[in-house]
Amino acid sequence: MIHFLRLIVRAPIALAWTLLVHYFGIRLPQLFYPKRRCYRALSLWGRGLAAIMGVRIHQYNQREGPMGDVIIANHMGFLDVPVLLTFFPAVFMIKIEASRVFYFGKALLKQEHLFVNRKDAASRRAAGQALVDLLEEGGRVIIFPEGRASPGAERLPFKPFSFVAAQRLGKRVEACVIDYLPDRELLKWDVNRPMFPQLVALFGRRRTDVSIEFFPAAPVRGEPDTVAEQYRQMIQSKLESANDR
Repeated sequence: MIHFLRLIVRAPIALAWTLLVHYFGIRLPQLFYPKRRCYRALSLWGRGLAAIMGVRIHQYNQREGPMGDVIIANHMGFLDVPVLLTFFPAVFMIKIEASRVFYFGKALLKQEHLFVNRKDAASRRAAGQALVDLLEEGGRVIIFPEGRASPGAERLPFKPFSFVAAQRLGKRVEACVIDYLPDRELLKWDVNRPMFPQLVALFGRRRTDVSIEFFPAAPVRGEPDTVAEQYRQMIQSKLESANDR
């Protein structure tokens, strides 16, 4: 019953907050500045959503130095999104299916996120070019280089295309590690299940603890495939060591 009460209180607040930020923080400014990307509004939305959902963020360290242009992180679940936006004003590289969700898909398009169908070569090429264009314009993007959520410490292979784009343009990559311990399995995002019931479960939780650890932004030096694997191993090592804390 308490779970249900939290849900019916939080869900309308989250919806109202989303619409408020989208229309007044993004759509309204775009009327006057059509080419402007509203990173700060997206970051504000992330911080607000995390608070509404009862997410408590634990920082293992503080960010240092200039912010990266390409932000990469391991992908645990839905909560990665508001947590990352709390710290990084940016757009996301998102799977194409999200753009087809009723109403919210169009909102994501208006927010100028990048979309990719990883199963389609033409879509991957188009997404790669969109990423290059964004970085050339001085934009910032958050990418999950695994391409899908995975709840455990062992990470899926990192796709190298974001490292290729960063190296080509001399941009910095900044990595961070997100963890849901002790609730990794409970909070995992299952791509084989419908989205709605998973969101219902998240909104009904009294409190959710999410940790994040930052690494300094750095240019891509060396072969992008090799660098991608180095980052994967670094993040996996951090998650494995967290098991022993």
